[in-house]
Amino acid sequence: MRDSFQDIYAKRLQHPDYGYPLRMPEPMSTLPQNYQDDGLQIGDVGIIDSRGQFDVLFNICKHSDNPLHDSRGVPRNFRPIQRGDIKFSNNAISAGPIHSHGIKQILQPNKPRPADYEFDSSTHAGAILILPRGAVSVELLSPEQFREVAMKNALDWYEFAKKRYNVQHLDCSLYLITGFYKARSWSLGSFNNPRDTTGKILARRDDNNPNIYLLEFTFPADRRHSPPGDDSGSINQTVFITGFKITVSSWLADPVVLRVTESETIWFTLVRLLKACLNRLRGFSGDHKQRAAISVEHSPQLSQPFHPSDVINRFLLSKNRNAQVAITHDNQWMDMMKD
Repeated sequence: MRDSFQDIYAKRLQHPDYGYPLRMPEPMSTLPQNYQDDGLQIGDVGIIDSRGQFDVLFNICKHSDNPLHDSRGVPRNFRPIQRGDIKFSNNAISAGPIHSHGIKQILQPNKPRPADYEFDSSTHAGAILILPRGAVSVELLSPEQFREVAMKNALDWYEFAKKRYNVQHLDCSLYLITGFYKARSWSLGSFNNPRDTTGKILARRDDNNPNIYLLEFTFPADRRHSPPGDDSGSINQTVFITGFKITVSSWLADPVVLRVTESETIWFTLVRLLKACLNRLRGFSGDHKQRAAISVEHSPQLSQPFHPSDVINRFLLSKNRNAQVAITHDNQWMDMMKD
């Protein structure tokens, strides 16, 4: 199955400190205007489409008569809950680039340069994100209440999602947002060229909008940048998210097929398989150590963009045929990457 744009971007730019990256940080234009102004919010439940945009179905912290719920309604037995305390960081990500392993920033101090940023690429696949003014973060301090609500209501949420998307079988997982990183402006790109492993990436400030960089690649690549923004407006562009991935066993088309040995404990196997998937990302820039890449085969192929928590959920459901729901928070695979 061919990787989607979000697959390539997410596999290469998932970060142990920031979470899961969105190739389309802007809020959907079908949302109410106030929601578009603010962007994703804690308590949002939805899915990530193949383009890398978050489709909000409902929010568990808002009442059923909230404008967000006017067009789609809310699931059966819906009851809003208190959001809880949050942690806000104003400069959570410093201004500058974030890029995957195999991309090296070329430093040329006191020398004329053809662009504001210049990078050498020595890998066939990679991703890059530039945040001209950094990013802020919001994180739910005690997400366990959200887990309990999700466990209790997962089946109703899935039936609701199935009706909203007009499908008989929803072979995907739902996302419950507990944190995010937002930026005023951004530029990003990704590439996957098996025949070409070398090239350059240039980033120049746009003359008409100095708050974004125009990316130039010497090889085929996908690239995007934020729309023109108002400095006085809300910060509504979500570049990374964290939360719970929720999978219901009855909605999986076929059992997961994983190659494991009987001598391994379930937890050891789970950690090994997850690390194998994460190694496909081929690491990150900075201090994170790089391990050899390992491929993992599973069936069926994921219909949604690749996400480590989906691997964990499907593995857990395959080991316990009586389980109906599996829920994993992004912090679990993020901590594994740090280790």
